[in-house]
Amino acid sequence: MIKEITDAEFESAKASGLNILLFYKEKCPYCNAMKKILTKFSGMPAAQGKDISYFQLNREDCPKTVERLEVGRIPSLFIFRDGEEIARKSGDVTYRQLEKMIA
Repeated sequence: MIKEITDAEFESAKASGLNILLFYKEKCPYCNAMKKILTKFSGMPAAQGKDISYFQLNREDCPKTVERLEVGRIPSLFIFRDGEEIARKSGDVTYRQLEKMIA
């Protein structure tokens, strides 16, 4: 469901279509909760019929991307459409916020 990517894969992962990227840290309970929210969101009506790709990047393993995007808190969620950042949010994200972010 959520594909793990690295610094080297970041550019190609966000290049086309609608992409949701989650920056997380191992053993972070909030990050694990966010992964569950994204998994459930992918099956909700707001996401159905949309070609959305879901990716996750371990903050500690992807220092170049973390620095480039100035990722502060985790979890941090970024949404890209055809390579352009259209939204970002750190901390908790609700289903309703996700709906608005991908609209």
